[in-house]
Amino acid sequence: MPTEKSTRVIIMERLNEEIIRAQTGDLHRAADFLEGARKVRAGSKRQRMLSRKAQKTAYLKKVDNPISW
Repeated sequence: MPTEKSTRVIIMERLNEEIIRAQTGDLHRAADFLEGARKVRAGSKRQRMLSRKAQKTAYLKKVDNPISW
């Protein structure tokens, strides 16, 4: 009984088949696209992290600071 392929393996097989048929310009555009997509994901991850940090301390803006004598 053959093991079931993961989605990533199926996509990699399709990509390899297209790489064989592609021209250099196609490969260059695909590489640029993948690099850009990775940068977008990294930026989104950073933005979510900063948003979560801000949310953790947001309540402090609405309360008075304690008075110390």
